[in-house]
Amino acid sequence: VPPTKPMKRDGSEQPGSERRPTSVKPPEMSGWLYKQKHSMVKTMDKRWFELYGTELRYFVSQDGNIAARVINIQGATVQEGQTTALRIQFLVKTPSDALATEYLLGGENFEEVQRWKAAIEAAASQQPNRNSVTAPSKTNLVALVNSKSGGKQGASLIQKIKKHLGENNVVDIKNGGPKAALTAHKDELANTRFLVCGGDGTVGWALQDLDKIKEQGLLKEDPTFAVLPLGTGNDMARTLHSGGGYSGEKLLPILSNATTAGTQRMDRWKVAIKTKDGSGTESVKNFLMCNYFSIGYDAKVAYGFHCKRETHPEYFRNRAINKLWYAVYGLGNLAGTFNVSNGLSVTVDGKECTIPPKVRAIAVINIPSYSGGANLWGKENTAPPFNRPATDDGMLEVVGTYGPIHSLTIMMGVRRADRIGQGKNIVVSTKSVGGPDSNKGIHCQVDGEPYFVDHAGFHDDVRYLEKQQKGTTEVQLTVEIQHHAVATLVAPDPKPGCCAA
Repeated sequence: VPPTKPMKRDGSEQPGSERRPTSVKPPEMSGWLYKQKHSMVKTMDKRWFELYGTELRYFVSQDGNIAARVINIQGATVQEGQTTALRIQFLVKTPSDALATEYLLGGENFEEVQRWKAAIEAAASQQPNRNSVTAPSKTNLVALVNSKSGGKQGASLIQKIKKHLGENNVVDIKNGGPKAALTAHKDELANTRFLVCGGDGTVGWALQDLDKIKEQGLLKEDPTFAVLPLGTGNDMARTLHSGGGYSGEKLLPILSNATTAGTQRMDRWKVAIKTKDGSGTESVKNFLMCNYFSIGYDAKVAYGFHCKRETHPEYFRNRAINKLWYAVYGLGNLAGTFNVSNGLSVTVDGKECTIPPKVRAIAVINIPSYSGGANLWGKENTAPPFNRPATDDGMLEVVGTYGPIHSLTIMMGVRRADRIGQGKNIVVSTKSVGGPDSNKGIHCQVDGEPYFVDHAGFHDDVRYLEKQQKGTTEVQLTVEIQHHAVATLVAPDPKPGCCAA
C-alpha cells in the first residue's frame, strides 16, 4: 500500500499518505530453492520462493499465506556460487534490503537456477513496487500500525512486520489515519484482511474511519479486521482470543493466523453524553463504543491514570509500570467516592432498574472483558430474566461494582459484578437529589477513554482539575446508548500463543 499524496488528520496533503490498491496476479516466477540461514550455523533450508516485481518472497511451505521474509531486490546483483554434489549455489547482493546485504541461494536443477538468476537480475532493474501484490490464492494482509501505541511499541513493530508483509502492506496510521489504506482496498475486500496493531482505541479509530467510507457509499462489503494488541487493557483483543498484549512473540504464526482464523461478529453502539452547565447551556458529546461504558469510581481511577500519563509520559515506559500506576490510583479510591446507587438512575428499554445499595460504579458492557480482563457478568449460567450474553446479540448488559477490592476479586475470578439489567436501549442519568457534588463532579469512560463532568459541563482536558472554579449548581448528565452497527473481526481459536495476558 504505497504512499503518493498522504493526508494529515485535518485533511491537508502530507507526502506519503495516499495508498494504492492491491494487484492480484500470479507471481512472475515461483519454485523451491535453498537458502542459507543468517546465523552462526550456516545450514541451507529448502523454501518456497515467489517473485513479485522487486520483492522476492520466501515461505516455509508452498501454501503459506505469509512470507517468512520479503527481500527487497531493487538494484540487486547476482554472482556465481559454489556447485556441489547436492546443489548449484548463487549469491544475491541486496543493497536495498533492510535486513541483509546478501543472500546465498541454491537449486538442484541447473536450468531452473539459470531461470531464477535471470528473473532476479531483470527484476532488480525495475522501479520499486508501487502497490501491494498478492497471488489469487492468498489472502492479502494489510497492517495498520499505531506507532504511538504501547509506549511507542508500535514504532519498533513496523519494521518487524515489513519483514513478512513487505514495504507496501504496512501503514503507520499516525499520519493520516486508517482511512487512506481502507479506501485503497475497497474493491478487494473479499481477498484482503486488515491487521490493526494497537490498543482498543486504535481498533475504534479504524472502525470509525470505516464508517466515514461507508457514508460516502464507497464500500460494497464490510472488511474483516484482526487485532495485534499493544498497550495495557486490550479488552477487545482478549475477547477475540488475541491476548492481552504483544510481548515479542514470533510474528509469522500471528500474521498467518490473522489470514486464516475464523471471524466473530461484534455489535457497535452509539453513546450520546448530554450535559448542562451552570447557566443551563446544553451540550452533547457523541461516541462510538465497542467494549463498554462506565460511570463512577472506576472511571475516576482511569481518569487519574490518563491525566498522569498525558502530563508525565516519562513515568509510563512499559506495560508492567502502567499496571502498577493503575493499582496506585485504584488504592487511592478505596473510599470516599460518589455513591452511584443514590445518585444515578438506569433505564433499560424504557424500564427503570433497581441499583443495589452502596454500588459505586455502573458499567454497560458489550464484551466479557473489562479493564484488562475482568469478566463483570461472570461465567456462571445466566438465569431468567436475563439471556446469555453474546457480542452480536444486539443487547447490552448493565452491572454494578462496589469498589477496587470488589473489582480485584472479579479480576481473580472469585466474584462477579451485580447484574442489574439487559437490553437494547440504555439511559443513565444523574438525580437531582443525591447526585454528584457540584465541586467533585463525576467521571465516566467510553472504551477505556475517561472523561470528567461537573457543574461546568463535559471535560476532556487533562489539566482541567487544576483550574476549575467552584460551583453551586448540580451536575446534570444523561447518557443514551443505542445500537449502531456490526463489525466483523478475526477470532483465533482460544489456545496459547499471542499474546501474553
